Amino acid sequence: MKKILVWLIVLICTQPAFAQEPLQAILLVDRPLPPETYLYRVLDLALKNQDRPYNIKIERIDATQPRRVKIVNSSTKDYVLALGSRREHEELLLPIYVPIQLGLGLGHRIMLTRPDVEDRLKGVKNLKDLSDFIFAQGLGWSDVKILRDAGLKVYTPADPTSIPGMLMRNRVDVYPRGLFEIDLEYNRYSPDYPDLIIDDYIVLSYPLASFFYVRKTNKQLYYAIRKGLRKAYYSGQLQDLIMTDPVFSKTLQSIHLDKRVKIEIPFKNVSQKTLSALEEFTFVSEKKVGKAVKH
Repeated sequence: MKKILVWLIVLICTQPAFAQEPLQAILLVDRPLPPETYLYRVLDLALKNQDRPYNIKIERIDATQPRRVKIVNSSTKDYVLALGSRREHEELLLPIYVPIQLGLGLGHRIMLTRPDVEDRLKGVKNLKDLSDFIFAQGLGWSDVKILRDAGLKVYTPADPTSIPGMLMRNRVDVYPRGLFEIDLEYNRYSPDYPDLIIDDYIVLSYPLASFFYVRKTNKQLYYAIRKGLRKAYYSGQLQDLIMTDPVFSKTLQSIHLDKRVKIEIPFKNVSQKTLSALEEFTFVSEKKVGKAVKH
């Protein structure tokens, strides 16, 4: 009986060593996000590649990007926010410097527009030629400062869902979206705006990445996601997720980046850490699915 009691005491005392509480991650979004979407899947992939059990929840808050940044910064919840790289974001929150789209998505912008504007875009050869167009972006988005600093006219409604209607009413001319957002956005808005089109001629390019962010004090969640993303990248799993994603793979085949006029947009507000991350965690065009990324 005494031996059994001792064994039970030892078992109870050692229980926490092998029964960790699951790590919590609450993905904060501003629109519905089904679990099959890339954003959810890449966070799930990251957490699968770290050591602890985990739970992912999705919380939707209808708020602007600056407001969501404030929510994450001030809340005690285990929020994870996906944002474009921007010094203000990197200063207010804790960024995980592994680009979740490997520099392809936000760093390459394709434009939603209307047919008469696309005819004008056929003549665009350089940045100066774009100064005749009125761009639209959501309030607080990273692109706004980038485009304005490049000398372009940008309109920023508080509700970005109103932009396709503005395009059709000739209030704005072009609506740049990330490479991997363009098909989703077109499919989202074209039923209501059948004259909406995806421009076939131009790609805007600038050193902008999409990172996961957590609040500065949430080091536990930060290190878990960072470890998982790095492991997923070098094992090849992260790029495989892009290459096999039904939306992303279709976009890579249909957008024809190599045939477009590439307009480089100067970007002075990029941090050295972002540039280093884009250089280290890059999309390797010759990599095959299932193969690791060579160090």
